[in-house]
Amino acid sequence: MPICMTARYQVEPEMVEEVKRTVKEFVKYIRINEPTTLFYMANQEMGRPTRFLHVMIFEDDKAVERHQRSPATRRFVDMVYPAALEPLEFNEFYILGYKATYEGTGEA
Repeated sequence: MPICMTARYQVEPEMVEEVKRTVKEFVKYIRINEPTTLFYMANQEMGRPTRFLHVMIFEDDKAVERHQRSPATRRFVDMVYPAALEPLEFNEFYILGYKATYEGTGEA
């Protein structure tokens, strides 16, 4: 059964550009190297550029584990976690419905 998760965090204003670079590299790695990560979207909040929200869907528990053990996740954790004002807030969700039409590269 697919697993949907979110990660929410806020960073200091002077860290925003570095976090954005790190996130873009992270998502690129996921797109290329994690076929069992079915969906990954990283968002920066409009009007509050220090706040970020990641939404992800994994094929199963093994996909979550592979994602968490990847070298890209380690780089993300090493950079973003210390920059976060509070610990990242993770949540898991049941998927009740889903529609996706966006076909972009994921790069802003």
